[in-house]
Amino acid sequence: MRLTYASEKTDPQLRDALRTLAEEYPVGEETGGDLHVVFRHAPGPRGYRIQKDAAVMRIDYADPISALRAVGTMLARGAGAAGVEERTAFKTFGIMLDCSRNAVMTVSHLKKWLRRLALLGYNMAMLYTEDTYRLEGEPFFGYQRGAYTPDELREIDAYARRLGIEMIPCIQTLGHLAQILKWPAYRSVKDTGSVLLAGEPKTYELIEKMIRHWSEVFRSRRIHVGMDEAHDLGRGRFLDRFGYRNGFEIFNEHLDRVVAICRRYGYEPMIWSDMYFRLGSKTGDYYDPDAAVPEAVKAKIPRQVRLVYWDYYHVDDGFYTDWIGRHRAMGFEPIMASGVWTWGALWHATNYTEPKAGACVRACQAAGVEEIFFTMWGDDGAMCDFDSAWAGLTYVSELAHAGRVDETAAAARFAALCGGDYRANRLAGHLSFFEPAGVADGDVSTGVWAWPTLWDDPLLGIYWNDKRAETPNVWMKALEHYQNLADRLGEPAAKQSDLSGGDLGHARLLAELLAKKIQVRARLEEAYARRDAAALRQVDRQARMVIELAAALDQSYRRQWLRRNKPFGLEVVQVRLAGLIRRYRELGERIGELLDGKIDRIAELEDTPTVPAAVHPAYRAVSTACAPWD
Repeated sequence: MRLTYASEKTDPQLRDALRTLAEEYPVGEETGGDLHVVFRHAPGPRGYRIQKDAAVMRIDYADPISALRAVGTMLARGAGAAGVEERTAFKTFGIMLDCSRNAVMTVSHLKKWLRRLALLGYNMAMLYTEDTYRLEGEPFFGYQRGAYTPDELREIDAYARRLGIEMIPCIQTLGHLAQILKWPAYRSVKDTGSVLLAGEPKTYELIEKMIRHWSEVFRSRRIHVGMDEAHDLGRGRFLDRFGYRNGFEIFNEHLDRVVAICRRYGYEPMIWSDMYFRLGSKTGDYYDPDAAVPEAVKAKIPRQVRLVYWDYYHVDDGFYTDWIGRHRAMGFEPIMASGVWTWGALWHATNYTEPKAGACVRACQAAGVEEIFFTMWGDDGAMCDFDSAWAGLTYVSELAHAGRVDETAAAARFAALCGGDYRANRLAGHLSFFEPAGVADGDVSTGVWAWPTLWDDPLLGIYWNDKRAETPNVWMKALEHYQNLADRLGEPAAKQSDLSGGDLGHARLLAELLAKKIQVRARLEEAYARRDAAALRQVDRQARMVIELAAALDQSYRRQWLRRNKPFGLEVVQVRLAGLIRRYRELGERIGELLDGKIDRIAELEDTPTVPAAVHPAYRAVSTACAPWD
């Protein structure tokens, strides 16, 4: 399906965007083609209408990004797009891509993302960069981390601008800075391991350098300065130097100074709002219904700042409505940050994004929130194939623009824009978190995460023991789930030719490995309990199959990582997989020693808790109970 348009009759800004899309999509300026399109600007609420007008298709559009979403509709439906009309109440509809948890997307791949975002109707993007950008005079900023250079950022900004997408800087100016504060060069601005030292002049010199940098590479006059989750603010070197002070006071004074710097560079800053609610909660919980922010504190929040309400966790529309109201009661119109779940995930988590982000979008529409974006975090090593997130991004864009998600329409759009199978991608999305039947959406206490299952040690079984103590039969149910998933992904993975909507072969390999890991652990325990020599030898043979699958996964991760990202951070995945392979060899050696009579027991299998440990699912928590960094 080739779309054509008359260049001289098209608005210059829209024409630039269409020429940019032509780098990948069948959109051309020549006459002829399958469908000829005429564009007509129609001021009004964001959206578009497609009509057949004699021999041409006419798109009436409110703004350029709406026109590009209409183009996406036509690429998906062809002449069948006639009569389609969509409207959205969101003035800002964007994403935030984590570039600080090892995966730093290459400029070329990010351009592909920007083209697709435009065709889906997104008009804003943030790159979450704690230290992954080069800062003049700061040689350890982004050192061996794949940091973006100023020229790369200018190139990204210019490309996005051609598509009508606003690139907003998204940095940290208080907490979440462990990767830079670990270097001795930053001791003078360090409060705790991840929090800057408030009140120290050198801290504000560094922050000004950050803000000046972004003012020179991105043209937007909006900036996200972070300041979330600084849980131990004022409890480290600050306490030694200045004594104890109320957290609200430290936070507001620091924010005042950061906002003053922003003003010097013509910026309107925004911050994550959680610290106000956490400091007002006796439990430190962001979503504590009893949290109370004192009126005196509210009065001191700089009026120039915007509060970003982040919430990726709730499935009840009413919860979002309540907390939107709480932000407004503080005197601020919130910007909403929902989530397309790529963190804690090996593949975009369909069964997390759809109920949670869906409820958030509906609540924001009902409450009249005008700005929303969707975060894609990479916690614990960015193990997710981030291209798998396109299914989630398609889902929320349909909900925001069409008001509902028609699976047939979403599948057609996904195929046209991402070259992939929407239904198979959503199916693979059930890889990351398994919920037994009858369990409420997102009840992590009774389900199984794939990512700690992958890293769980075959002998120690820390995650295995924890989940079994919580839900005794959960592992057999998970085994059936992953085996079924591997089988069902076989055919779509074999048919796939374009990997840029997520590599289904990679997802299938993950499902196979997870199933085999669970099977080996279950049979190991059964055989060991009976001291069944034949069964233990069979476990040894099956452990070698896990090693083969893990080696294949190592190569698969390398392929999918390097086609999207700069090479930095891949070493984390490779070291972990190499360690996993060695531990399965150790399992075989321990079985051999037991059968040869060299040892009379396998001690690791006998150290089993009788109650759940509620272990954190991160790699460092499930791979060992010892102290790997001490």
